[in-house]
Amino acid sequence: MDAKKKILIVSVGMYGQKYLQEVALGKGGLCAAAVVDVAKDLEERFPVLREKHIPVQTSLEAFFEKDTADLAVISSPIHLHADMVRACLDHSVDVLCEKPLCLTEEETLALKAHAEKRGRFLALGWQLNYDRAVLALRSDILSGLFGRPLYARCLHAMRRGAKYYARAPWAGRISLAGREVLDSPFMNACAHHFQLITFLLGDPNGRPSLPLSCQGELYRGNPEVENYDIAALRFQMDCGAEVMYFTAHPLRQKNLGQEGEIVFESARVTWGRGQPFRAVFPGGGEKVYGMDGETFPLQKLYDCAALAGTGKAPGCGAEAGLGHLRAVRLAQKLPIRPVPKERTEILEEDGDRFVCVRGLEETLRTCAEKRSLPGEIGLSPV
Repeated sequence: MDAKKKILIVSVGMYGQKYLQEVALGKGGLCAAAVVDVAKDLEERFPVLREKHIPVQTSLEAFFEKDTADLAVISSPIHLHADMVRACLDHSVDVLCEKPLCLTEEETLALKAHAEKRGRFLALGWQLNYDRAVLALRSDILSGLFGRPLYARCLHAMRRGAKYYARAPWAGRISLAGREVLDSPFMNACAHHFQLITFLLGDPNGRPSLPLSCQGELYRGNPEVENYDIAALRFQMDCGAEVMYFTAHPLRQKNLGQEGEIVFESARVTWGRGQPFRAVFPGGGEKVYGMDGETFPLQKLYDCAALAGTGKAPGCGAEAGLGHLRAVRLAQKLPIRPVPKERTEILEEDGDRFVCVRGLEETLRTCAEKRSLPGEIGLSPV
């Protein structure tokens, strides 16, 4: 990028902090146009705002009265995304919005159409979709190198406790103030690898593979959470493959997974925490993707900034999350069963409090290995 790209950072309460820290470095031709956030103590919490003379506004309207930007990066709560996306597009600003974009397919397509009408792009922050290894793997899948996909499975779970749920009023909620939230490990913290599978099995135009049906088991291990915090799910996809996904928060172990596998007619693709994407062929040959440090989680910021104002769009557009969104809504129709208190225990660690379901790690590992739901093999936690 030859000229500086002005980045408007919308909300720095959670993930937006990472964007602020990165843009403040001034690398890659980026500079901060402003921060928009309603919090009153931002300059105390983030001294870089004063150090770098970054303006702070409490609304998009106030910002656009005085200034503009090349790219808006939106990390606000989910139920605010749609209105903020429209406001930025209406002021001719390209948008990178954190996932998920919104909570219905209809609104997703409406926002996509709105961006097209305004002549601007709307990109989503599914960071794995910007990963160079993932893009190389997807290219080989689309070329037919591995044949037809047969099935996929992934285990991705992370422990979350009282501080996590206290960080925002919508955390763990199905709805808030009459508006849907649908927050859960599958919707939010552990969503990336399911979305990754739908992206890899999607079409050449960037549209993901979509689930046609869902079987599964949902449980609530933490009684203070409104929605489910344990999910074992099986989807039939429009590409013909079966996808199974296992995720949870009430664990003793901090991280479980990420362990993923897609089996094709002519290859088996695997990945995991600290491991590359690897395709293994029946004859014993293999092809390894990535692990050379060429991509990092905020690659999406630099890719979107580079294309801002050019009339071109990143490959991770508004439709990129449709497969995951449909899966979330299908799963949400399943009954949620509370785990009996006697099957749980409390872990106090690092000033936090965690509700843990006994044996949950082993249950999820076994189910992932056997491609089974807990109730199918006598491992239901209730």
